[in-house]
Amino acid sequence: MDVQAVLKYVDDLVFAQTGQHLDSLQVAILKGVLNGKKYTHISEEYHCSAGHTKDEAYQLWRILSEALGEDLNKSNFRATIERLGYANSQYQIVGNPIQISNLNLCANPSQSYETENIESIIEETAIPYVKESLTILERERQKAKLEIIPNLVELDLTAEQIASTLGLSLEQVKKCIP
Repeated sequence: MDVQAVLKYVDDLVFAQTGQHLDSLQVAILKGVLNGKKYTHISEEYHCSAGHTKDEAYQLWRILSEALGEDLNKSNFRATIERLGYANSQYQIVGNPIQISNLNLCANPSQSYETENIESIIEETAIPYVKESLTILERERQKAKLEIIPNLVELDLTAEQIASTLGLSLEQVKKCIP
């Protein structure tokens, strides 16, 4: 497991959720948990009380649970990160590792939609109570679906076929068709 990649990913999640980066105790908690250490051992290494470490860990698990849309804690953190594919700098797809550095899904740059356009489509077309509950992961999945639409149009798929295939609303698909 690439601990630095996990820390970077978690730091990005925490920053997106709170506007603050991981502090040094939170980093120590994550490293300790990934290495199978108990809170008492982490607190000794960090020179603070076990109670303080547990309190900080509780807040961290709460933030991460909200960001990922599932319950995270000390005992399931490593397994959850591995299952979601963030344990390595490579993402896992059916067990075959691939490295994604720079990916342009559009055939030519003029078809490329800016992130703001995709974000505005998500915001405009989301059902109000669903919009609030979109996790970062769900939002990224939805952005990826919207970004691929121009390519599917080039393959002569109709808006209805694209909506059905990607599980999007027809309204969302039509807004992405150039």
